[in-house]
Order: sequence, then structure tokens, then C-alpha cells
Amino acid sequence: MMVRRSAAQALVWLTLTLPLLMSTAGLAIDGGLLLASRRELQSVADGAARAGATRLDKERLRGSAGADIQLDPALAEAAAREYVDERLGQQRVWVAPPTTQIGVSSRRVHVLIEASMGTAFLRVVHLDVVPVAASAFADVEFGIRDGGGG
Repeated sequence: MMVRRSAAQALVWLTLTLPLLMSTAGLAIDGGLLLASRRELQSVADGAARAGATRLDKERLRGSAGADIQLDPALAEAAAREYVDERLGQQRVWVAPPTTQIGVSSRRVHVLIEASMGTAFLRVVHLDVVPVAASAFADVEFGIRDGGGG
């Protein structure tokens, strides 16, 4: 009699806790995928901003004997966009193609990438798509700076 009661209690306990355990596992899996997607986008945004910041206005630089360092806006934007297009083509499959905004001033490149990631387990709670975004800046600096590291 006691064995039947224990088995029944275990069955009730399992029935009540199984949805909680499954939802926790699903949240961990989808959360991990979300963090990995964000990291990928951030890596691409960082690289694109740095690529754009290497495109200097050479005529202005030469004309000022190296005193006036500014970006060539058209070249900087083209370099950043090319970097994004190459890298995002190799990355994971998104729900929709990521959108990229690139802003270039005379001394700064700003890259913003926004995408939507599909979920696997969170669909149970009607969360099919999660937005993911990354932003990066790169500035033009004069000379070599000592980082103080060793």
C-alpha cells in the first residue's frame, strides 16, 4: 500500500515539475542562441566600423602635411558596407535579412546592425522572433597612442 502511494506521489510531482523543467531548459537554449547571435552581430559591427575608419581623405591629409586627418565619407561607408555584406553572408540564417545603418562623419564611423532571430522553445509562449542589435563606433586618431600595456 505504501509503495503505491509513493509511486503515485512521484507521478504527481513529475507531472507538475516537468513543464517547469522543460521551460527552463528551453529558456536556457534560446537564451544561449540569442547571446551567440548578438556576439556575432557585434563582431561584424566592430570590424565594419574599423574597416571604415581606415579610409582617410588622402588629398586633405597630403595638403595639410599630415596635420588634418579626416575620413573620406564615401570610401569609409563603402568599406564598412562591404565588410558587413561579406561577413553577414557567412553567418547564421536570420528570420529576415539584417538591416545595416552606417553613419560617417569627418572623424567617426558608426555602424548599427539590427536583425531578428527565430526561437525554438519560446514559441510555446508565442515568442517566435526576438530582435537582436549591435552598434559600434570607430574614431580616427592622430599618431600612435601608448596603451600602457605590457
